Amino acid sequence: MKTTFKILGVLLLLVSMGSCEKDDMESLDPNLSNSADIKGVPNFNNGMINSYSNEVVLQWNEFLSQTIDDQMPLPAESKIYAMVTLAMHDALNNVVPKYETYALDNSGVDASDITKKNIHAIADAAVSQAARDMIAQLVSGATAAADARLNEVLASIEDSDLKTRGISIGKAATAAILAKRADDFPLRFVTYTGGTAPGVYRANYQPFINLAYAPNMGELTPFGIRSSDQFRDEAPYPLNSSEYVADYKEVKSLGCDACPLRTEEQTEIGAFWIESNASSMNRLARTLIEERKLDGWEAARLIGLVEMAVIDAYIASFEGKAFYKFWRPVTAIRAGDSDGVDATVGDENWTSSFFTPPTAEFPSTHAYAGGAAAAVFKSFFRSDHVNLDVISPYSLPGVERHLSSFSQMAYETAISRIYIGYHFRHSVVVGERQGRELGEYVFDNNLRELKKVL
Repeated sequence: MKTTFKILGVLLLLVSMGSCEKDDMESLDPNLSNSADIKGVPNFNNGMINSYSNEVVLQWNEFLSQTIDDQMPLPAESKIYAMVTLAMHDALNNVVPKYETYALDNSGVDASDITKKNIHAIADAAVSQAARDMIAQLVSGATAAADARLNEVLASIEDSDLKTRGISIGKAATAAILAKRADDFPLRFVTYTGGTAPGVYRANYQPFINLAYAPNMGELTPFGIRSSDQFRDEAPYPLNSSEYVADYKEVKSLGCDACPLRTEEQTEIGAFWIESNASSMNRLARTLIEERKLDGWEAARLIGLVEMAVIDAYIASFEGKAFYKFWRPVTAIRAGDSDGVDATVGDENWTSSFFTPPTAEFPSTHAYAGGAAAAVFKSFFRSDHVNLDVISPYSLPGVERHLSSFSQMAYETAISRIYIGYHFRHSVVVGERQGRELGEYVFDNNLRELKKVL
């Protein structure tokens, strides 16, 4: 089963066709120039929070990546990313309340004794304890390494009441999130056969014969949106429609193993973006945090919002998959001569470039999550523009792709699923659009800056 997990872990991701915006990229929080008091913190914009570096936040974020990337099915990975990064965010915002929290209430926090001189002691302890505790709870076999990393951080902090308070805050942040997610069910492979009618998803392709992964994931309580069906608004094309026939022919000619019509660029895009969304978007966030010198509070908020959007994109897309139960291209093309549509010429030996994930087809989860993450990045930085070379170490090591916009990232993530034979075009277009709407909603309604108290 571990082999199967790692196969799936290298498999299921996202997509998009976004629009470019013309925005400037100056101050992230323009209202911070207003001097005011928050929860006992004199002169909120006195530079105290800005003086806290992103170092420990990024260290734990990278530790998480090294611990779970490419080790499990992508939905499970995305949920762990969300819970660990939100624990760090909540811990910081119970040291000094700057942003709304996910689970641990910070309305009564008194931070009047926090200064530029001591903020690192309490904040580093809080972040580290929260990350360690959540990783130990969620990742089997990771406790010893997480303990060693925690001890290293705590040993660098002089013993004090603030250090002790930081440890208590970190423990409370993890406990609050675990309590909030106490009703979550495990994500796992289940026996699944599916239907037999044309167009209906069926688990009849190698190596996942009669198996599906977490077909009930859409029933999980979302992290930042109202409901898993909040953005569901469009169905797959009917099999007898000209649109479906066009999508069928496209993926048949571009998504097969060693397709002669697929260009080198298309082949590269397909393999490059096959990696987990939670992992690739986490790495992109870390790069931007370092490049734009975000402080620790901004860093934790950005990563928390991105991973919240990704996990909700998984939940929402899986709700759509369960609702429509549309078949994958590998099944559709092999059954093309018996689907009742004369224009879809079948090929019983057709195979996709990689093992098709054991989930229904519509909408594309990869496209959904790519669109959601791009929307968060665009909203956070108030611009679509970016100038970065990015890598995909687990999928296509040694290859770089240049990004000039977050929309380009979302588009490539989405379109890649056609080039590896996982999805029809309609699935990735709808998935990216719904993901963009989800990402905008997550940003607008979660982890917002607290209002100043005048």
